[in-house]
Amino acid sequence: MWTAVTVLCTLAAVATTVAAIAVMTSPPAHATEFACPHERSTGVVTGSGPGDTTSGPAAILGFNHAYYVDRSAEQARRFLTADSVIATGDRLQTGIDAAPADTRHCVSISPLTTGGESARWSVTVAEFRPSTEPWIARQTVTTRTVDEVTLISEITLA
Repeated sequence: MWTAVTVLCTLAAVATTVAAIAVMTSPPAHATEFACPHERSTGVVTGSGPGDTTSGPAAILGFNHAYYVDRSAEQARRFLTADSVIATGDRLQTGIDAAPADTRHCVSISPLTTGGESARWSVTVAEFRPSTEPWIARQTVTTRTVDEVTLISEITLA
């Protein structure tokens, strides 16, 4: 019973955060500024900053920053485990190149499960391309921490 209540509360928090991202960060077509709140509250991390490899949310932010801001598969791979299928081939750079250069993003991250060196995260990426409606991607991201370095091992659609 408590587990179900916890899951429902977590889902409600994620839904609220996603709604806030869509409302607060969806710029009008003529807007020149973009805002994505950088927040940490009750397990939810929201932002679009450069990230690092100190935690799951930091690695997820870093990967998305490399994808949308740096527009570099090489930089994005720094946040992926060596055995991640995301890191293989040219698919990653092809995806990056498909997005217009002035695309903006905002990421919301909530914990799902942890066990040993792995953790799973519920991730919502809001993508804002010029002159189009926001696009929302819901993902499950698995991270792995080895020797105090956290990297992404898998990204799947949720």
